[in-house]
Amino acid sequence: SLQRPPTVTSAQINLRQNFDALAIFSPSVVTDANGKATVNIKLPDNLTRYRITAVAVTKSKQFGRGESNITAKQSLQVRPSAPRFLNFGDKAEIPVVVQNQTNSPMTISVAIRASNAILTNGNGRKVTIPANDRAEISFAVASEKAGMATFQIGAVGGNFTDAAQISFPIYTPATTESF
Repeated sequence: SLQRPPTVTSAQINLRQNFDALAIFSPSVVTDANGKATVNIKLPDNLTRYRITAVAVTKSKQFGRGESNITAKQSLQVRPSAPRFLNFGDKAEIPVVVQNQTNSPMTISVAIRASNAILTNGNGRKVTIPANDRAEISFAVASEKAGMATFQIGAVGGNFTDAAQISFPIYTPATTESF
């Protein structure tokens, strides 16, 4: 059973794990008497730019289209890049981009926790990242058994925190024999 990464303050670190590419699809929204409509959106945990597209249609066959963007970001970000899968017995690197989006350099402690995988070169790193810059660190892993491998990566730098969870399957490779 995986737990949230430990905290350094009284507040918990928000574990980002919903990385859906589509924030919302609302195919039928009715406007009010002034022609305005409101759609409430809870963004997924992706720290990225979302494109918002609206298409309006009247009963008299008139239509219009509008587009805008919204960017979700935070001062400290961890962005793991997982492979699509591993086979039993594979070894791999889990790269993690750590991003400092503040105007000051930041020393950041990064830790990883694994379920159904073995961390073969430690589970923590410390990195100093200049203002508005990023660094990539990696964690060596080996698959443990067939099933799902889950990783939680947490980062703490000053008063800022971030954590992300990723999962991918570990397969038993199929073999063939010929006689």
